[in-house]
Amino acid sequence: MKNDLTLAKLRNTNFASLYNRFMLGKQLQPKEYKCLLAIAICFINAEEVNVQQLGYRIVVEYCNQTGDYIPLYEISINKGLYPVSKFIEQHYISDEQRNFFTEWNDAFLEQYATGRIYQSEQQHMLVKFFDDTKTDTVSIIAPTSYGKSELILSAVKEYAGKKICILTSTKALLIQTKKRIQSVSKGLFPKIVVHPEMYNPHDKSCLAVLTQERLLRIFKKDHNLAFDCIIVDEAHELLEDNTRSHTLANVIIVAQNRNPNVAFKFLTPFLADGGNLKTRYTTYDIEGFKVSEYIKSEKYFLYDMRNHKGLQLYDQFLNKYLPISMSKKFIFEEDFIKEYCANKNIIYLNRPIDIEKFALALKDVLPDIESELVSTACENISEYLQPQYNLLACLRKGIIYHHGSVPDAIRIYIEDLYKKDPAIKYVITSSTLLSGVNLPAERMFILDNRRGRTNLSHDAFKNLVGRVCRFSEIFDRRNGKLQRLEPQIYIVFGQYFAQNANCENFLRKVAKVESKHQDVVENILLSQTKIDSSNEEDLRQASEFIENYENGIIEEYKERYTQTDIGKACIMNGISEIDVFSYETNMQNKVDSYQTKNVKINTTDQLLDVIYHLFIQYIPDSRSDNLKRLENEEARKFYAMMLDWRADNKSYAEMIGLFIRHWRRLYQQNKEIAIYVGKWGDIKLFGNNTPRYTKLKGKNRTQVVNLAIVRIKEEQDFIDNILIKYVEVLHDLELLEDRFYMQIKYGTDDETAICLLKNGLSLSSAMMLLKNYRNYLHINISESTVKFDETLIENMEQANENQIMIYEVKSCM
Repeated sequence: MKNDLTLAKLRNTNFASLYNRFMLGKQLQPKEYKCLLAIAICFINAEEVNVQQLGYRIVVEYCNQTGDYIPLYEISINKGLYPVSKFIEQHYISDEQRNFFTEWNDAFLEQYATGRIYQSEQQHMLVKFFDDTKTDTVSIIAPTSYGKSELILSAVKEYAGKKICILTSTKALLIQTKKRIQSVSKGLFPKIVVHPEMYNPHDKSCLAVLTQERLLRIFKKDHNLAFDCIIVDEAHELLEDNTRSHTLANVIIVAQNRNPNVAFKFLTPFLADGGNLKTRYTTYDIEGFKVSEYIKSEKYFLYDMRNHKGLQLYDQFLNKYLPISMSKKFIFEEDFIKEYCANKNIIYLNRPIDIEKFALALKDVLPDIESELVSTACENISEYLQPQYNLLACLRKGIIYHHGSVPDAIRIYIEDLYKKDPAIKYVITSSTLLSGVNLPAERMFILDNRRGRTNLSHDAFKNLVGRVCRFSEIFDRRNGKLQRLEPQIYIVFGQYFAQNANCENFLRKVAKVESKHQDVVENILLSQTKIDSSNEEDLRQASEFIENYENGIIEEYKERYTQTDIGKACIMNGISEIDVFSYETNMQNKVDSYQTKNVKINTTDQLLDVIYHLFIQYIPDSRSDNLKRLENEEARKFYAMMLDWRADNKSYAEMIGLFIRHWRRLYQQNKEIAIYVGKWGDIKLFGNNTPRYTKLKGKNRTQVVNLAIVRIKEEQDFIDNILIKYVEVLHDLELLEDRFYMQIKYGTDDETAICLLKNGLSLSSAMMLLKNYRNYLHINISESTVKFDETLIENMEQANENQIMIYEVKSCM
């Protein structure tokens, strides 16, 4: 039996009858519990991993049902799950139960202690593997909570005096990572480079925390820069087929070309095969470590609103749905979540528009909370933005929401508030949570089966559910609970799921333990991506980009090289929307004409017109919607207006007011006007199959204010991530006045303010500090560094500054 026991065979036995009653929490006879424990021990000693995990699950469930944790103590000791056994020893083993065995184990576990935290066997092995491969390229595949942050700290110490870069997928993670390594890096590196302008080619050592786009700009700035180590966090994103994944591959290729001995450290919570992270045109080999321990065993529940099937427990081992009796049925998702919530809950939805819609619906069924922290936060957010911001009404009910269109300063502020205040029970979020954002939660509700335009994959789903019941919450000495070894995940099949979705099949596909899952490798710059007639042209274009960015990377290169100044400038600034090689001669002729006329752009209207005449006509219709909109004169006037606000250092609150006035003017001219609002649209125009527009008619002030808030964030992101590339090209070609260029890029030409911006502060916070707290800042413009006096925060608080700005300054200290 030991050698050939499988889940498939188990399904054809009488085991399921007892097991189903057990998992549904039915009261069992003592002999039935003994029988289950005996079966569990048999399973744990089976050869098949899935059967072993089922045995472990039975033991965990038994202990949580009965309060008798001795079986789990013994299993966890034998399995190397030492955080579990240590927690049981501290909380559930009385003095009378102690013996030589428990005392010996207690002493043995000390070799797995780091401070007050106890590592599992594989956590311990992971740290040793990382230490033993300091100068090698490795992949680390480990779920959330396994200490990848500590590995980064270890690498920072190891590469002291050398050049090391940590690549993060988002600016929010960049700030989070910088804060985490700041104390360790002091005395080892002169500064932490978080912005291309902070980098100094003359520094002998370098510690950088960057996005891939920022690293590409530093590589452009210094053609001799070669890193000794590059850590790629959230490395699974490299497999995807999108512009950012291509850029990530590009910087890896360039880094290895400049230093063939560079050590890449790929960190990811999931991946079937670390070898799939190998890029084309590189020679590195990847040695991998993959965690296979099974510590948490999720319990999946499906509530089918559409078909009125009620609540079911899905067992991922036996692949069965078990009906659960309910005292009442629910018509709306918010009522169900209110009934089944825990103290801290994550609610997943795919689209920002649905996140805000559901947040308001949940708000309406919850009572007001009593919290001084929330009251203060509402005052600060109201002042920073507008009193009509929907988030404020949600906060007063213990809800925050979290998506890419929430202003950055607000998002990091409310994340911290959610962690600190037990009165805030709900965070409603999109896939931004999948990019390494860590928020405490013990229960999850999934209301949508999609991520972007496709269904949640098995890996994305597992990464998502892994965000609840982190080890730090399970094994916390004061508030830890072993019930959290069984995180409760509720899939609610209602109005937000895809119209044609089959909820039962979806859950089986992503959660069934026997399903075999392979990595989906789509990035054309990865060695394992299959190239055929559908993507060979994409690979050719990507190869042209990388070879033109850095000559000599591709052996026996036979494709095109740029022949003009503008062609080279476009490549070096990462412009991918245009087929540069086909149109560079035409674009250069216009540049020559501008230069002959000694054109020096110094107004936003002139800037947008030049961008339009020089670039926009060459962008295919299938590419960027926002860029193509610049064919419209009104759109150019709009972005000129946005850039003027930037140059005038308008606060977010001021911009909201100006946005609303701008829309009001348009509405007064035409009551049926449809304005462009991107993902918040409900009207299709100009042959576009996606609704990108909405009408102002019929909207009240609160609706308009909230639309303005998200659109300002999105338009700022468009300017910072897309439009600024074209500004950089014009600057490289010396078509911009220097002072005007600085105002467009930074919002100011004040070098001290720019230095603060390079260190992660927003323009409004930077200007406030310079105006009111200049004596507490030690600014070195030539080194692009800022040191903050220890008493700065205390003085800001005494002056009653906005808490959002205070928290932002804290994040940069």
